[in-house]
Amino acid sequence: MAQDSRSAGVPATAAAPFASTGETEVPASVPSGVPSGSHPPRSTDASPADAKPPADSPAGGELAPGEPVRLGMSAPFSGPGVSLGREFHRGAASCLARVNAAGGVHGRRVEIVAMDDGYDPDRTVRNVIRLIEEERVFALFGLVGTPTVTRVLPLLGGHPERTVPLLFPFTGARPLSLPRHEGLVFRLRASYDAEFSELVDRLHEAGCTRIAVFYQADAYGREGWADLRDALARRRLPLAAEASYPRGSGSDADFTEQAGLILQGTPDAVVCVGTDATCAAFIRDLRDFPAARGAKQQAGQPSPQLSGEDGPVIPVAMPSFVDSRQLVEQLVAMGRSARRDYTHDLVLTEVVSPWTGSLPAAMDYRRDFKEMADAPDVLDIPGNDAAPSSAPGEVSFEGYLAARLLVRALERMGPHPSSAGLHEALAGLDGHDLGVGQPYRYTPTEQGLGLVRFATVRGGVPVDLRDFSEWRR
Repeated sequence: MAQDSRSAGVPATAAAPFASTGETEVPASVPSGVPSGSHPPRSTDASPADAKPPADSPAGGELAPGEPVRLGMSAPFSGPGVSLGREFHRGAASCLARVNAAGGVHGRRVEIVAMDDGYDPDRTVRNVIRLIEEERVFALFGLVGTPTVTRVLPLLGGHPERTVPLLFPFTGARPLSLPRHEGLVFRLRASYDAEFSELVDRLHEAGCTRIAVFYQADAYGREGWADLRDALARRRLPLAAEASYPRGSGSDADFTEQAGLILQGTPDAVVCVGTDATCAAFIRDLRDFPAARGAKQQAGQPSPQLSGEDGPVIPVAMPSFVDSRQLVEQLVAMGRSARRDYTHDLVLTEVVSPWTGSLPAAMDYRRDFKEMADAPDVLDIPGNDAAPSSAPGEVSFEGYLAARLLVRALERMGPHPSSAGLHEALAGLDGHDLGVGQPYRYTPTEQGLGLVRFATVRGGVPVDLRDFSEWRR
């Protein structure tokens, strides 16, 4: 049976949540203004305190007086992708713990009911059914992964009594933006299509025209494969080589065979569509691939450029689903054992602004990530006893922004929030800055932050990557 976790309270003396800124596979059967520490001002166009509940409230999932806003989160709190589930929850829960400590939103607490799916689509379906039918959650929130999220999309509009929307899933898969999901799925992050399109453009500008792909053999990997292929086609470029691996593989997997297949295509760059553990293992095996130079020369093909003794210096790029902090930690550990540096020539795609800078949301995030660390809202998740300590990073910052945006929407809905009112509330926030220096968009053709940026690793630390010229061909 999947585990669940219900958030509890924190001391009411804590500071206010944040400064105000101007800122498919389907079932077979079925994320500046006010100083930190002050109360956030209510939006000037929020519903007035004496607003009446909507006439369609029973069908719209309106909450009873004083009832908390409960969010259902099914995510990998164990198994592949565990860092994604844990860190997204950590960021969101840190934000909500601050909000709840300040009295909630219009007097209501906002809580997360967390359930572990182990990155298994079947478990995700069971969890979501339970969250909707037994836990009676206000909305689903922060589900992680393409194979899991696409499996539950048919459940969103199929409940006989009420509609339960999905808020800010941790995936950029195409099915989320299909017209039939309008008003059911609400996005924060950029699409994978946007990520791969921008990545291919940047690599092409550096003269990298032979691009290969290593991908997970499931809906996530096929999505990345298709988006990469389409981005290459727009540049009239072929896919240089491809290799796949089964979902569930970890850092102990041997990807020597896949590395060999990739190198046969003499790529200028490789894109990895996988989890952080498998990407780390593949990068290790690609860099360690034996006799790469000799094999190419015997076949009468140009040898890949080499770094050190036998490691290709071709850049390896990854989409934002890879936890960059976790990836670097694993590569450093692998390199320590092998006495090699596996962190060179990496391209990490990110879909949130840097959490390390002076943006208002970033400063609030770092404060709350630290000060709310021991709040029950943050700690109470499946498998927490065996979990390593968390550190700030892009994944938890995305979770923080997702919760921040939801709080803004709840403020707009006034004292009588309903799941059916989320569409209007989020649409009313079009152009709002969450404190990240660019607007959240909600239009018929655009939804979310739409941000795509890149990072690489220097001295074992991810840093902004603005210039791809080091890989110029």
